[in-house]
Amino acid sequence: MLKAIIDSVYLNLISGLVLLVTSGYETWNTFGEGTIGAHHGVLIFSIIHILKTLPEMVEGFKDVNEAEGLEKEK
Repeated sequence: MLKAIIDSVYLNLISGLVLLVTSGYETWNTFGEGTIGAHHGVLIFSIIHILKTLPEMVEGFKDVNEAEGLEKEK
């Protein structure tokens, strides 16, 4: 049960987007200071986290399209 929650594409996508927005906001606010902080690492981590979910989502969309095609053939 816990593994299914952890491996959820939706949960990973939402958490990546939340990290992206919050760290992006912090990065934008400190853009002119010329310092590097933890929010920069979190921003990179969130982008990687989101990119890892894309192949699974594309595969799911392909499956839905195939199922719609089979449904139309009937």
